[in-house]
Amino acid sequence: MKLFKNKKSSVSKDLIWKEAQLSENKSWRTRCSEGFWVFYEMGEHMDLPWRLKNTLEKIPHSFLDVGVGPMGVGLLWMHPKSPIKIGFDPLPKLKVSTGNPYADELVEKICKDCWYIRGRAEELPFKSDWFELVVSHNVLDHVSEPIRVLSEICRVVQKGGYIGISVDTNSRLNGFLRKIDRALHPKLNTYVQHPHDIIIGEIEDFLKSKGFEILSSNSASFLGGLIGRRRMQSWVAKKNC
Repeated sequence: MKLFKNKKSSVSKDLIWKEAQLSENKSWRTRCSEGFWVFYEMGEHMDLPWRLKNTLEKIPHSFLDVGVGPMGVGLLWMHPKSPIKIGFDPLPKLKVSTGNPYADELVEKICKDCWYIRGRAEELPFKSDWFELVVSHNVLDHVSEPIRVLSEICRVVQKGGYIGISVDTNSRLNGFLRKIDRALHPKLNTYVQHPHDIIIGEIEDFLKSKGFEILSSNSASFLGGLIGRRRMQSWVAKKNC
């Protein structure tokens, strides 16, 4: 998992992360003011919700969405009957006001019985082995330290509980080319908002090393892992120890 390792100093990583957060906040303000973007955010990348729906055996009692986004919705809409639903994100929660009643009222209805907590996912303020379900959708390549965030997600899931992860991944060739392009164009918005490039195979290896059984994923072929295109991958895994 060498591309998980970041050799930059802690000061440098913090500056990169703050720049990414400023860019993200600007983007989210646009999304919270237009009805189109509300529905786009809820419908983007439905592979993980589909895998969760077809894997979970029951409605989770406690449900945490790490990197829920300042709209406060994330994937919390999936289990409206879960008694405990928490969205966690470093950005301040934004009011959704689009002028489109379908969008505004839907967001309000989803969020009314959910808690929104601010903080950095590298240090989740929750007890170990507590949540029945933790999801993190399209987040790991946005954070300061992906390996710490993934470790924290694994920590707070109870034995027998589930995690759902989705993130853009790169083949080894694509990751190498992006590393070169980052050096040439460091201020491109896609690189500012995505400080990390995760290589195909890294997530699976890490989850297995932490005692998780992968129940569902859209894993790549051997050739795809070497030279394939950048793609969104998702995993549902169960904590067995």
